[in-house]
Order: sequence, then C-alpha cells, then structure tokens
Amino acid sequence: QVIALRARQRAEGRLWAALALVKKGENLAIEGKAKEAITNYQQAQKFDSKLKISADSWKTLCWYGSLHGYAAKVMDACEKAVTLEPDSGMILDSRGVARALTGNTAGAIEDFQAFINWTDSDSDKEQRQGWIDALKAGKDPFTKAEIDSLLER
Repeated sequence: QVIALRARQRAEGRLWAALALVKKGENLAIEGKAKEAITNYQQAQKFDSKLKISADSWKTLCWYGSLHGYAAKVMDACEKAVTLEPDSGMILDSRGVARALTGNTAGAIEDFQAFINWTDSDSDKEQRQGWIDALKAGKDPFTKAEIDSLLER
C-alpha cells in the first residue's frame, strides 16, 4: 500500500508540474516568447504523457504566438485546438489569423467566415469581414497597427 501511495503521489506531482509548465507556457506566449512557450508545452507533455492540454490553452499559444510573429511555429497548436473544439468560433478565429499570416488565404477566409457565423458581436463580424475583404483583394489586413490593437484586447 505504501508503494502504491508513493507511486500515486509521484504521478500527481508530475501532473501538477506539467500543468504549471503549460500555464507558464501560456504566459510566455502572451509575452511574445513563443519559442520558450512551445518548449514549456513540450516539456509538460514529457512530464506527464497522459496530460490533456485544453483547447483554450492551445488557442492561447496559437493566438499570441501568431500575433507576435511566430505563426508558422505555432500552427501545430492551432490545429490541436481546432481538433479538440472544432465548433469554437474563437479557436477557428485564432487559426484564421495564423493561416493568414502564413499565406494560407483560403484557409484564413474559411476560418474567419466560420467565426462570423458563430459570433453575436456585430463589431467582431465587421472586423472579420474587413479581413476577408482585404485577403480577397490580395492585401494583408494584419498591419502593425491592427496587430497591436489585437494584442491590447
């Protein structure tokens, strides 16, 4: 019994350490340190192979990593978030930003349209429609000013 208890305590310790690494990874992504954030997520998964990182956590890495200039590096996080919650407009929106910033215009438009269909916010719908219109016109809607505005939310 003592051995089983110690094994369970070690497993719980690994889980808490893994969760702390994910949370630190989220904070690093928000700060613009996407490479370090990705490393934290990877270490968390090594600590506890059964760890289930939430779609929201993957979305955080996707969104902030993309806006801080690491869209290609965080695309895997975007896809993992969508796999876990394929009907979440917020998650599709985040992947749309990453897709737009990596040149996948058709994919970005698809994701932004899904977000428009999902949200009740008229201002968000208008903004995403503007992004779609810009992408269809061959323009980049993600100017420095637009990215700065999105980071301030």
